Amino acid sequence: MPTQLLRWLTSLITSSPIHVLQVVPSLSRSAGVSQFVHNMSLGIDEHRVVFDYLHHATLNGKPLRDCTYDQELIAHGSRVYTVSYASAGLGRFIKEVEEFFVKHGREYDIVHCHMPNSAFCVLREAKRAGIEHRVLHSHLNSSSDNVLHRVRNAPLIAWGKRYATDGVACSDEAGKYLFGNKPFTVMKNGIVLSNFAYDDRSNASLRAEFCIGNSDPVIGSVGRFVKQKNFEFGVRVFAELKRCLPSAKWVILGTGDGTGRVRALADELGVGDSIIMPGVRVDVARFYSLFDAFFMPSLYEGLPVSAVEAQASGLRCVLSTGVPEESDITGSGRFVGLDRPSAEWVSALVDTLAQGRDDRAANKLALAGYSAETNAENLMEFYEGLLCGL
Repeated sequence: MPTQLLRWLTSLITSSPIHVLQVVPSLSRSAGVSQFVHNMSLGIDEHRVVFDYLHHATLNGKPLRDCTYDQELIAHGSRVYTVSYASAGLGRFIKEVEEFFVKHGREYDIVHCHMPNSAFCVLREAKRAGIEHRVLHSHLNSSSDNVLHRVRNAPLIAWGKRYATDGVACSDEAGKYLFGNKPFTVMKNGIVLSNFAYDDRSNASLRAEFCIGNSDPVIGSVGRFVKQKNFEFGVRVFAELKRCLPSAKWVILGTGDGTGRVRALADELGVGDSIIMPGVRVDVARFYSLFDAFFMPSLYEGLPVSAVEAQASGLRCVLSTGVPEESDITGSGRFVGLDRPSAEWVSALVDTLAQGRDDRAANKLALAGYSAETNAENLMEFYEGLLCGL
């Protein structure tokens, strides 16, 4: 349906902007889900759609994440609500979600839940509060890297889907994983492409900041230090890479419970001095100019925002086969199986480093529909379509 006609139909239903509650695990700058909702917030027209946020990255009133989008979004006019971290006490989490929707549920036209494992509670309470449109969003192609957790999550996810009126996914693979043969809408992980353009000054200043030589090859990763990201496997690959490229460095942006294990393994294998962990940075976009190749050995992904950002900077990516092939938007990536020997990974990294950047990558992403502007418009039209019954 033409955009103007859709907006006119929406105006017949409501004279106010559509109020959407985005329910996310956290608003950490290193998490792909929060990066997605933040990118969408930058492109929405607040005369048409307004976002508020609910997350559970707090415990006893204290934040569990550093370097978040919370204050930026509040300054932009959104409201950010929190409940207690589910894994620290499921009963408390459920109770606080119930209390939230009793108090605030009538304020929203749509609830957009990005937490399939918690949808059984979130979307149930949204329904009880009378919210007609309840969206469940799949960002992954698995529910956990732990078999027992997958067994635990399966009934919770199935229960949660009963309360969803509409499905959204970041990729076909992520959608089929969560929704099977049922309909869903693919909403691409669009980014502000210009923010990730290669910049010589950022490269030079970051090399100086971390004492990296001008000719030292740098591979980069962005993500939380959790089992899913498989950084311990990456350390073993990097240790082999150092045999071929002794001056190579690996920069990993992010935080998480696994940081200590990754650091200990790196020290054990004698590469600790060559692996740089700056934590979570507000200037993450600059780091893509420092990297010479992007490395993602994940056990599973949906369609990772960081891989889109890397390609926007012209980087070529070496990805595990746990990452959907749709992630290689520019067609310049390499996929390697996690069951393949380290030598095959090393060969892929060496070849990728030798090729240099793809100068046309940002244009390819724009043509493929991965700009934040395009996807924010698509998301607004999706919400307007829900209200119009389309």
